[in-house]
Amino acid sequence: MKTWIKTSLAVALASTVGLGATAAIARGWGDCDGPRGGPHAMHQRMAPEQMSERMGERAELRLARLELALALTPQQQSAWSAFKGAMTERAERMAAEMQKRLEAGQPKTALERIERMEEMSKLRQTEMAETRKTVETFYATLNDAQKTVFDAEFDRMGHGGRHGMGAGSGRGMGPGRG
Repeated sequence: MKTWIKTSLAVALASTVGLGATAAIARGWGDCDGPRGGPHAMHQRMAPEQMSERMGERAELRLARLELALALTPQQQSAWSAFKGAMTERAERMAAEMQKRLEAGQPKTALERIERMEEMSKLRQTEMAETRKTVETFYATLNDAQKTVFDAEFDRMGHGGRHGMGAGSGRGMGPGRG
């Protein structure tokens, strides 16, 4: 390749990167962190009932997609209803907890931050254990093909778009995700 073509490509690439970085800085590095108010700035701008409603809608959509993907039999419907109810309750509890933390504000001292982290760790551990029991019960009703679909969809709920069923940290339903 000729030198002038290489130089032109390098200049074009540098200009594009520079323009993108300028736009990102001007925008404040996005809605979730940066100079606009910390990691939860997006949620702070949203009214508590709006946030709860939005999280509920997201949970319902993911559960509807999962139900459709599983192609459940009539015999599996009662197990699905129990699973769906438990996961919906979990999402509601976590939304309420998130709102409580936002209303409490940021801890002022290092000791308060550590205490808050310990509390959240205990809450997440409890939620994870309850979620595991719920999933084990429902999973036992699935056939091998449905288990394969469930495994893939459940994992996707935790990673797809970085938001899932849980609300505590904005992560999904799977173990270790909220």
